[in-house]
Amino acid sequence: MKKNVFTIAPSAPFLKTFAKAFLDGDVVEGFSKKLGPLALAEATIYVPTRRAARALTDEFSRAVGASATLLPHILPLGALEETETSLIFEEGAGDELGQPLDLPLAMGDIARRMQLSELILSWARALRHAIVRVDAQGGYVVDARESFLVATTAADAWHLSGELAGLIDELIIEDIDWERLDPLVLPEFDPYWRITLDFLNIAIKGWPKILDERGLVDKARRQVALIEKQSIKLREGRWQGPVVAIGSTGSNRATARLLKAIAESPKGAVVLPGLDLDLDDAAFALIGGDGEHEAAFTHPQAAMSRLLRTLQLSRADVAPLGETSVSQRLREQFLSQALRPAEATDEWIAYRGRIDRAMLDEALAGVSLIEAADEREEALGLAIAMREVLEAPGQTAALVTPDRELARRVAAELLRWGVAVDDSGGDPLSASPAGVLARLAIACAAEDMSAASLAALLAHPGVRLGFLRDDIGRLSSLFEIGVLRSSAAGERGARVVADPARAIAMARAEARDRFAHPAKRRISAPEWEMLEDLLRRLAAAFAPALALEGEHDLKSWISAHRAAIAAITAGEDARTSGEDVGALDALFDELFANATAGMRFDAESYGFFFAAVARDARLRGPQKAHPRLKILGLLEARLMDADLMLLGGLDETVWPPQARADAFLNRPMRAALGLTPPERKLGQTAHDFTQGFARATVILSRAQKRGGAPTVASRFLQRLAALGDESWRGCVLRGQVYVDLARAIDRPLAPAPPIRRPAPRPPLELRPSSLSVTKIETLRRDPYALYAERILELAELAPIGRAAGPAETGSAIHAALELFVKAHASGKLPTGARDELRQLLRDGLKDQLDDPDFRGFAWPRLEKMIDFYLRFEAGRRDGVEQIRSEISGKLELTLGDGSPFILTARADRIELAKDGSITLIDYKTGTPPGTKEILVGFAPQLTLEAAMARRGAFDLPPDRDAIFGLYLKLGGADGGEIKPVDFAREKTTFMDVADDHFAALIALLTQFRDPATPYPARPFPKFAKTYNAYDHLARVKEWSLSGETEGGA
Repeated sequence: MKKNVFTIAPSAPFLKTFAKAFLDGDVVEGFSKKLGPLALAEATIYVPTRRAARALTDEFSRAVGASATLLPHILPLGALEETETSLIFEEGAGDELGQPLDLPLAMGDIARRMQLSELILSWARALRHAIVRVDAQGGYVVDARESFLVATTAADAWHLSGELAGLIDELIIEDIDWERLDPLVLPEFDPYWRITLDFLNIAIKGWPKILDERGLVDKARRQVALIEKQSIKLREGRWQGPVVAIGSTGSNRATARLLKAIAESPKGAVVLPGLDLDLDDAAFALIGGDGEHEAAFTHPQAAMSRLLRTLQLSRADVAPLGETSVSQRLREQFLSQALRPAEATDEWIAYRGRIDRAMLDEALAGVSLIEAADEREEALGLAIAMREVLEAPGQTAALVTPDRELARRVAAELLRWGVAVDDSGGDPLSASPAGVLARLAIACAAEDMSAASLAALLAHPGVRLGFLRDDIGRLSSLFEIGVLRSSAAGERGARVVADPARAIAMARAEARDRFAHPAKRRISAPEWEMLEDLLRRLAAAFAPALALEGEHDLKSWISAHRAAIAAITAGEDARTSGEDVGALDALFDELFANATAGMRFDAESYGFFFAAVARDARLRGPQKAHPRLKILGLLEARLMDADLMLLGGLDETVWPPQARADAFLNRPMRAALGLTPPERKLGQTAHDFTQGFARATVILSRAQKRGGAPTVASRFLQRLAALGDESWRGCVLRGQVYVDLARAIDRPLAPAPPIRRPAPRPPLELRPSSLSVTKIETLRRDPYALYAERILELAELAPIGRAAGPAETGSAIHAALELFVKAHASGKLPTGARDELRQLLRDGLKDQLDDPDFRGFAWPRLEKMIDFYLRFEAGRRDGVEQIRSEISGKLELTLGDGSPFILTARADRIELAKDGSITLIDYKTGTPPGTKEILVGFAPQLTLEAAMARRGAFDLPPDRDAIFGLYLKLGGADGGEIKPVDFAREKTTFMDVADDHFAALIALLTQFRDPATPYPARPFPKFAKTYNAYDHLARVKEWSLSGETEGGA
C-alpha cells in the first residue's frame, strides 16, 4: 500500500514550503488549488499548536492572494504532555460525519489536581509518623516521636499532585495497564520503594472510581480515545476528504498509530519536520529503538526513527518537499555530522576531508554565538539583536528558549526601547497585578496583620478601600509613617486592626514626643482622623479572614479571601477589569467549585497553597505586542519561522534540560512498566535545536554563569565547536559584537569623574546657633551628619513594625534610674530598694516583657545590672550629700566673631559630694569611650558638661571647683562597670582637659561662623562612628579610599 510521507528540511520555512506544495498538488495526489476556490475546504490539516494553525492560515492567505478561496480546515495539535505533541481534536467537535462523540467529558485540570491533592494528604495523614524501616512482610515500622514529612501541607500536596497527574497521563498515553504496578517491588529494590508503590496502588487504582462517580474521564484518556476514533475511521475508509498531518514526530503510541492510518489513507499525507536524510544508514541504525545506548533516546532523530519503524518505512520512502540553497545544504550536512551518535563520530575525519575551510565557513555564515558573562548580559545581548531587526522594514525575529527566566529578562530589556513582546509562555497569574494583590491580602491574614505586610499591601496600586487613588496614596504614606513605624504596630499588627481607636491614640501620643520624627509631628488632627477611618476600613475588610482561627475548609478561606479583595479594591476609580482580574475571579470560582472536604488550612498554609495554584495559572503576553518580535517556548516554536532565529539558554541543564528523576518511580521501575526513560525529553529538545539552528540567520546564546554558579556549555554547542574548529570561532566573533554592545549600552560615554568628599557650605543664617554637647561630638566627628540633620532637617525613619530594641531598653533603664534617684536623692537606700528599682524597670519594659525571648535572655542580664547598680549606690552614698538626676543645663556663649551661641546639656546624674566636689556621671548601656578618644576631643560630653558646670550652667551650688567625670556602664556579663575619666597617665587633670575642650569648642564654633567653612563628611575616618544614618546621603562608599569605610568611614 502506498504511503504518502514527506519531510521538509530544517533549513526551509516549514509552513511556507508546505502551503506551496499543498496548493501545487505535491502533497495529496490529484488535490490542488486548480480544483477551484471551494475544493480546498474539503481538506483537513492538523498542526502542532494553535499558534502554528494561525501561522499556516496566514501562509495560505498569502499564497492564494486576493482571490476568494475557502481554506482547508486547520486544526491545532494538542499536548498530551507539556513537551509532547499529538493530534487532538477540538472539544465538542463531533466526528467527521456530524455525529456527536460518545465520550465522557474530561475532568478540568484544577478539579483533577484538587482530587489528587486530597488523595496525597489522606495518605500522609494515615502514616502520620516517620517510617524507620520496612519489615520482610512489607509492614511499616514507625517512630512515634517523629512526624511523617511528606506532603505535610496542602501546598506540598498540590505540587505532588502535578507529578502524580503526569504519571497517570504517561500510563494512559503509553497504553500501560495499571495492574502492572503490583509486582514492581523486586528483591533488588530498596524496601522503602514499597511505601511509594503502596500509595500508587491506592491512588492510581482508586482514581478511575473517582472519575466514574462523576461521569468524567482524564483529559489524556479522552484525547487518546478521540485519536483512536479517527484512526479507525481512516482505516475503514470513512474519511471523505483529504487529511494531512504536519509537524508531528509521533512520539507517543496513539499519535503514531494515527499517523500510520493517515499515511495509509488514499487521500492522506504525513509531513515530517526535518527528517535527516544525510546521515548514513549505519549511524541512523543506532538511533531510536529500544537500545540502551544514549542515542536511542537523546538524538534529535530518535522520535522520528521510532515513528518510521511504526510506519514500516525507511528514510528512502520519505520524499522531500521544497528546495534549499547550497549554503543551506552545507549547514544541514554540518549539523547532521556534528550531532551524529557518539559511537559513530569516527566519521568526522572523513567528513572534514570531504569539505574545505571555505565550505565550512559558508555553512556557518549566518550563525553567531553570544557567550555572555551571566544571564543579565545574555538577555541584554539578545534584546539588542531583536531590537536591531526592527531597523530593517518587514524583518521578523523570534527568540526560542526553554528558560522562562531568560524570556522574562529579554522582555524586560526590550522595554527600554518601548517594545512590548509577545511571550508564548505567558506570565504566572501570581505575578500579575491582581495576583500580587491577592497574595499580599492573604499574607496580611497569615502574618497576623504585621506592619510589614500592611505596608506592602497599601503600596499596591490596586488598593482603594473606598478612597480615590490620590487620596489612598497620600493616606498610605501617612499611615506608614505615623502608625506602622511606631511602637503601636510592633512586630504584629493584629492589635492595631483589633482596636483602631487605641492604635491611633498611641501613635498620636508618640508623635507628640519631643524626639518624634518631624514627619510624624506634621500629621494634622484631621489627617489622624482619616487614618483612623482607614484603619477601620482595613479591619472591616479582613474581619472574615481574621475570624477564621485555626484550620478551616477551602471554601471558607476562598470566601474570606474574596471578601477582603473586594473591600480592598472598592472605589470609584478602581480597576475592575483586565485579563488578570478575570483570571483571578475564574480561579476562585474553579477552586470553590472543586473544593474538597478533606483539605483544611490555617491562614499560613492557605497562603502557600493559593500562591502555588496562582503560580501554575498562566496569562498571555501583552495585548499590544510588537507584531514582528516573538518569544517562544520549544513547543510553540515548532514549525514557526522568522528572519532571525535566536536560540537562548544553551547551557547544560537548561537546553538540553537535566534528565529529571520521577517523583514516584525510579528508572528500573519505569523500564519494567514499559515507560520511556527521562532522556526522551533530551531527544525532543535536541530536535527543537536542530530545527532552529538550520535557519539561514541564527543567533545562539549562553551564559558562563547562572545564579552566580559556573555553567557548562550545551552539548550541542560543544559538538558544533569540536567539528567547526576555526570556522566556529567566526561564529563566536560575530556574537561578541552583541556582547560588546551589551557591556557598552549602559556605560557612560566618558569615565565618571571621581566623587569628592561632600563639603557643603550653607549660608550663615541656616547654620545652627544652638547645640547640645552630644551634637558637638557629631560636629567634631562628622560635620556633614549635623548638616543633614539640623540644616536639611532630615531624620531617619524608624523601621516598619519596629520592635523595641537596645535603644528602647536603654531609654527604659535611664527613665527607671531617674525615678529611683529622685525618690532617694540622699542618704542610704531603703531595705526594699531592689524590689522598687526592679518594678520601675519592669514598668518601663512591659511591652518587651511580653516577648518570651526577651524574658528568657535579656531580663536575666538586667537583673544582674540591678544588683550591680545597687552595689554602686551602696559604695557611694556615704560620701555623697545630694544626687541630682537628669539635670538640664544651658550656657550662653559669645564666639570669636561676637555672635551669640547657646550650648545645652542634659546630665544623667550629678553627685554633690560632702567634700565639696562634683562628679558628673553618664550612664552607658553600650561601650563607653576610651581615654584617648576623650582626650583628643572626639567624645567631649563629660568634659564639656564639666566646663558648663564650672560656669554655672546647671544651677549648682557655687564654689565647687573640684569636678570629676565618670562613666557608669550598665549591662554585660558582670552587670556593669565603673569607669572614671582619669588622665593621670597623660599627666593632666580632668578639669584641665575640660578647659582645653571648652577653648577648642569656642574656636570650632567660631570657625563654623565663617561662610567659607564647609561641613565635610567624616573628616577623621579613624574616629568616625560605625553606623551613621546619613552615610548613603554623603555617598561615602563612592569617595572613600577603597569603597569600604575605614573605622566606619
